[in-house]
Amino acid sequence: MKKQASRPIKNDRTVWDIQDYLKVAANRSCEGMRNYMLFLIGVTTGYRAGDLVNLKVRDAREALRAKYFTIMEGKKQNSPFVREKNRKPRRAEILPKVAKELKVYIKDKHDYEWLFPSRKGNGHIGVQAVSNILKDAGLYFGLENISAHSMRKTYAYKIYITSGKDIVAVKEMLGHSSIEETKRYLGLDQERYHELSQALGDFTR
Repeated sequence: MKKQASRPIKNDRTVWDIQDYLKVAANRSCEGMRNYMLFLIGVTTGYRAGDLVNLKVRDAREALRAKYFTIMEGKKQNSPFVREKNRKPRRAEILPKVAKELKVYIKDKHDYEWLFPSRKGNGHIGVQAVSNILKDAGLYFGLENISAHSMRKTYAYKIYITSGKDIVAVKEMLGHSSIEETKRYLGLDQERYHELSQALGDFTR
């Protein structure tokens, strides 16, 4: 069976619900706070989970001083299909509320520590573990195909809707190399095909 693509969380209230869901767990454990912060940063910066889990506490402190993250995204750096001129770090602003939460989260941590540590040892949490956490949260609220990548897709969808469906704005903020890549990413072609197919219902009575 073909693996289903990750879906964005399109409803703002559901994004808030998942934040609250993770926050309740955060009141019970350090891991819960880790999961909450990872989700909050993920949906407000649009970085891939694979890049976020590789951050150290020092990266967060530098970002707070600068008021934005600057990350050389792994996919862009390692892909043979990305032109050299497009291999540059992507900057993402840290929103005031996120900055406030992040300062509290790292207050007693050392610079050399992983920002999002694994509970299994000295490494960082894995992307699959992030997917499992968000999948469980999504299912609690009746959402399917929610994974680690849903954070970036949620970010992209929010920009798309807020900008009046400005696909160029989404492209630039995601750091994509082409409009076609962004359209595929948002699933706009499939969405359009579905709309047109539904219109054929006019032929039936």
